[in-house]
Amino acid sequence: MDRSTRHSRVLEATKEIFAPFTGGTESFAIGGHTGYRINANDEYTYAELYVPWDFMGIDPLKEIAVSFISLATLTPMTFRVVTDWCKAGRGYFDHNQLVNYNVNTVLNRVQEQSIANAVVALGDNAPLEAGSYLGVQVSRQAGQNTNAIFLGVRLRYNTPIYAHAP
Repeated sequence: MDRSTRHSRVLEATKEIFAPFTGGTESFAIGGHTGYRINANDEYTYAELYVPWDFMGIDPLKEIAVSFISLATLTPMTFRVVTDWCKAGRGYFDHNQLVNYNVNTVLNRVQEQSIANAVVALGDNAPLEAGSYLGVQVSRQAGQNTNAIFLGVRLRYNTPIYAHAP
């Protein structure tokens, strides 16, 4: 068969990146894990990640999650996530969301909370896309019951792989 008559087909592969929280009000460690503890009003933690060039947009987004270790069994634990995302050369606040989460937790368990709804297109926001810088802030709402070590943000996404048909 002549190579010029072959057709390409698109396959997908799943990739994953993890951005640890690198700033906050109280660094904390338990066992071999480290992060930032939020257990009082006005406490925060921050992560920053660059969305890779092969990220295909919000539709193939498999999961973006905040990982944490609960320091209490609560039904529910409440925390707030603020996201800001933009391309280089733009204002950091070009696109942003604020979402409150209520999560049932178990003492000393590593858990994840999807924050996909904090990086979607709403109002004037564009969806998260390749080449964006994404800042994630987690905090305790005044009077709520957050008590956890926040570890980082995990992004799992599909990316295209081009293969030639035989």
